[in-house]
Amino acid sequence: MQHSFLFQVFQGVAPEEFARLRKFLQSPAHNRRSDVVRLFDWLVVQRQQISPVWDKKSAFFAVYPTEPYDADQFNLSMRYLLDLIEHFLAYEEWRSDERQYRLSLMRALRRRELGAHFERNAQRLVQQQRARTERHAGYHLLEYQLQSEIFEYRVVSQRNWQDNLPAVVDALGQFFVLENLRWSGMIAALRLRSDAELPEAPLAEAVRRYAEQPERPESLVLQYYSARIMAEPDNEAAFSALCDLLPHSTELFPPSQSRDLYMTAINFCIRRQNKGERDYTHRALNLYRQALEKGILQENGILPKYTYHNINALAHLAGEGAWAEQFLETARELLAPAVRDNAYHYNLAICFFRKGDYSRTLDLLRSVESNEIFVQIDIRRMLLRVYFELGEWLALDSLLTSFKAFLQRQKNLGYHREIYLNLIKFTKKLLQHHQSNQAKRNALILKIKQTPQIAERDWLLEKLL
Repeated sequence: MQHSFLFQVFQGVAPEEFARLRKFLQSPAHNRRSDVVRLFDWLVVQRQQISPVWDKKSAFFAVYPTEPYDADQFNLSMRYLLDLIEHFLAYEEWRSDERQYRLSLMRALRRRELGAHFERNAQRLVQQQRARTERHAGYHLLEYQLQSEIFEYRVVSQRNWQDNLPAVVDALGQFFVLENLRWSGMIAALRLRSDAELPEAPLAEAVRRYAEQPERPESLVLQYYSARIMAEPDNEAAFSALCDLLPHSTELFPPSQSRDLYMTAINFCIRRQNKGERDYTHRALNLYRQALEKGILQENGILPKYTYHNINALAHLAGEGAWAEQFLETARELLAPAVRDNAYHYNLAICFFRKGDYSRTLDLLRSVESNEIFVQIDIRRMLLRVYFELGEWLALDSLLTSFKAFLQRQKNLGYHREIYLNLIKFTKKLLQHHQSNQAKRNALILKIKQTPQIAERDWLLEKLL
């Protein structure tokens, strides 16, 4: 049952939606089958159990307690419930956006030639649009749809199409230009990472020339500089211009798009930092702080664990370890409950590791569980250094053996396998020679410096000097 579409979709329903969904299923307008409601109730009960039993036969006898097991009958009930949950989710999405609801209502009223009601609802939606400060592509798309409905109504009922035709054309143009720039930037960024042949956005060059003209709307300028940075990762002028405008992005774009603009600027800084330009570490951290203050880094109220980790890592690189620890505490509750403890303990271990408190690091790492390959590698990397620093030689020897076996089992690590296998190899040599005479240590230092791909190079060299 866990591999069924019903199970997957049901898992996407939030607990706070259960009551509304049950009312939806009980409504004769949507459903007349009581077995479907009973199946839903059984699924809810299982979701609330510590050890749920996702078994078709158990579900069947809960729904049809007096009947012999019939797989076809149960599959049909599952199909009905799946259709109804999908219908409910679509309805919830549509009903949650009053502007889309009113636009749909306008369309229905126009087609039924209910002119007075159409005009009343059109006026309401026009007022709602004018009250918005946002000017992103979604705003202009809705404006285009709204003005198109008004145009269709006036052409048929009043034979008067001149009034709002400029508004239709302008909204369509603004939507097209903004979306074209966004996708042009995305395509350019993907081209830098892949050799695959990717399509050009329609009329991309003409759109770029249009966006470069003076007195363009601020939302268009923001999207233009973001696209320029994606296409030209070293364009300092575009980066500076984007950063100047970023504080206004939350007024013009919804949080998800404003977050994307911030991440474009942050990724620019990370690329420069990786080239050794440390000033960009501080700039990236400050951009993250701005985005945190504006509350745009969360998705549905949840701060992604990767963002939590990236901010912690950047703060340490910027020499702001105390701020990093404070951030870990204050942002902890923003993490998803399922990953909260692991993410917190892992990142706090990084803080203590960087402070040289290896005993506390070891305690924290023992409580971290993760299925993510690179987190597992990073934990082993820290443990390797911790065991060495604490003189836990037996533990270190065992780790080196298990770490090597772990890396050899992974098939998709690319160059990461080599850099960590080299770390293991030179750590073994370090154990042999870190107390040897200077000549032997110098020979090992030379080999480490000549090895192009190796993790923890600076630490290895430090232990030999």
